[in-house]
Amino acid sequence: MSGSYIYSSKQKHLKRTKSGERISELPESLISCIFSFLPTKDAVRTSVLSKTWVYRWTSITKLDIHDNLFFSPKKRTRGKQNFVNFVYRVLLLTTPSSFSLVLVQNQDVALFNIWISNILIKKVKNLRIVTHFEMSFPAQAFHFLFQSFCLEELVLNMVSCAITVTKTYVYFGQLKVLKLSGVLFTHDSVSDFNLSLPVLKVFETTNCSWLKAKRVSLEVPQLESVIIVEDNSSSYATNNCAVEFSVSHLKHFTYRGYDSMSHFFKLLDPSSASNSSLTITVSPCEKKKDTMIESRVFVLLKQFRKMKCLKLDGLQELAKESVANLPLFGMLSHLDLGFVTGDLLLGLLLKSPVLRTLVLKGISIFDMELLNSAAVPECLTSTLQVVKFGSLKGFEHELCVAKFVMENALMLERMSFSIVYWQRKSKVLEEFKEKLFSYKKAFSCAIIDFSHD
Repeated sequence: MSGSYIYSSKQKHLKRTKSGERISELPESLISCIFSFLPTKDAVRTSVLSKTWVYRWTSITKLDIHDNLFFSPKKRTRGKQNFVNFVYRVLLLTTPSSFSLVLVQNQDVALFNIWISNILIKKVKNLRIVTHFEMSFPAQAFHFLFQSFCLEELVLNMVSCAITVTKTYVYFGQLKVLKLSGVLFTHDSVSDFNLSLPVLKVFETTNCSWLKAKRVSLEVPQLESVIIVEDNSSSYATNNCAVEFSVSHLKHFTYRGYDSMSHFFKLLDPSSASNSSLTITVSPCEKKKDTMIESRVFVLLKQFRKMKCLKLDGLQELAKESVANLPLFGMLSHLDLGFVTGDLLLGLLLKSPVLRTLVLKGISIFDMELLNSAAVPECLTSTLQVVKFGSLKGFEHELCVAKFVMENALMLERMSFSIVYWQRKSKVLEEFKEKLFSYKKAFSCAIIDFSHD
């Protein structure tokens, strides 16, 4: 039995050795590429292939560490110590340019502080930290983070992480991508906070807040995309903080929230949003509606008077006065609306003289006499080519809007209707179609089609 065991062990060793020799014949660049696709734990395991591979993994430049790979229900304590030892060994023996750390298990903040400080000292270019528990960002790690001038991409995906800002000015000269989630920036005193990011392209925040600050200024001349998500508004109190973007040529700005908007978002130069796209989505929630949201939405809309594409959803009850005070959107060619009232729809059409495409998710009930007495928007008589009605139910007010378009849209090329599934074979829709095709048409030739959701 023992001889058989020895033979079996030698055989396995020979197989490992031959595997290592075959892989070693590959070009060094290809081996490095293979390492870059492996989790760091698996890359370290290649040290058993042969003697020449014992420390070969130390050349990897991309570290991807996940603590859950070291834990099991039977060995929780041992798994935690193995993970800690593994991280220390990896940080000691490598000089990575990219570092990703995912912490599912609650870790000692002191250890986290040492790890992050150590990796930043190595001048890492890409840093990604994901935690599944609440924590405060340690002061030392924060200091090294804000002193790191080599970072090109920073991703902090936290459950709830407080970062105490001790400076009023922070500079990241090489940072191109900044994505923050669950981060609360706090200040010892009420003050302005300035971020200088001269080469930043992408700025994304999810459930982040700037507590106590009155103004947050971002100097981001090359910024192209902004995404701000607030889908957990109960955890982040709103305030009057203004988040200002100093940008040269913005391409996309997206805001998504739940009946709230925590800050005023502003462009210092509205002309920087020429030909850009703006998306504002406000989903209803059971909480009392934020009374400030309408003013904050309109502050944002006014910054994009030269945008090319606008998508609004969840804002069907905006006041007539607010719509009337909107600026003229002289370059807006694509308008995508959620469920809207007649007042909002007509108001936006009157503000969009060169509109080419109109998409409606649905139409709320409104006074049908409104369209009879209203002035015909300039876009209907000169530029509007495509109109899409979604969630069609066959109601009278929907027919009224469709009729208004057909009788006034001189340049119309296509008008489509998407029918809700429960009305697909109803008599109501058949009557809707009959009435629609009986109306006079302002256009000479256009396609009118119906489809199902």
